[in-house]
Amino acid sequence: MTESAGRASSVAPYDLASAAHDYPIWEGLPRRTVLLCTHPRSGSTLLGEALYFAGGLGCPLEYFHAGFRPSFARRWDAPNYDSLSTAVRRHRTTSDGTMGVKLFWRDIEEIARDADPELERFANIPPSDVPADYYAALAGHVARLFPNPSFIHLWREDKLRQAVSAVLAVETGRWRSIPGTTQETAPATAPFDIERIERIMGYSDFCHGHFRNLFTAMGVTPHRLTYEALTADYAATVRALLRNLGSTADPQTPRMRRQADSASEAMVLRYLRERAMPVRRA
Repeated sequence: MTESAGRASSVAPYDLASAAHDYPIWEGLPRRTVLLCTHPRSGSTLLGEALYFAGGLGCPLEYFHAGFRPSFARRWDAPNYDSLSTAVRRHRTTSDGTMGVKLFWRDIEEIARDADPELERFANIPPSDVPADYYAALAGHVARLFPNPSFIHLWREDKLRQAVSAVLAVETGRWRSIPGTTQETAPATAPFDIERIERIMGYSDFCHGHFRNLFTAMGVTPHRLTYEALTADYAATVRALLRNLGSTADPQTPRMRRQADSASEAMVLRYLRERAMPVRRA
């Protein structure tokens, strides 16, 4: 279990995960898969919505992640990874054959270990210590489930604020703020736990290190972008990605609202004081 798995929440379900946003039934393999490879609290929902509302690039959600997978499995009667993969292709492939999927590193490993339990022996091994044949095995499972992939690698440079955001989201269940679609609750609060924050920061580096190794093993060059670039110049960053994916659409105005507030910044500043680190402004 990772810190990102979250706790039960009273907030409304994410609207793009509902049946109302399924595409017309698609039979067979998608012609193309857009894979958004990322880590929680990196702006992936913001970027995923940019792709969805641009049209023709699928709806990249965490179909295979612990948080979303159970609800999709129930709705589509898909109790295992193979049946879920078939259901995602069937219900979440656009009319021109493009499927969008968001993947965290944990998802890739769990998909592979479900098919080959022997891969469990590589669990929790740092990227620097994993043999190349492990990534070759993972690459085979990625190719099996996600035909003709185009890769996007999204990460957040400010690991401290990413970790604080994760702590607050896990404690409150508030993973996103979309006016008119999510229930507004009291400001987020959480106990200050410096070791927890540092564990989350370390796990982010761990996951992105594995992602980079996998891309190298597959011989692919993903479209790379950061949370900081996405939030500093949303339109230009999204437009560049859309053009890279062959879309001529213009970026739509994002509907999501930034969740960082005085509570999250107070936790950041307390961490910096206790670790005597220089303050880096967001």
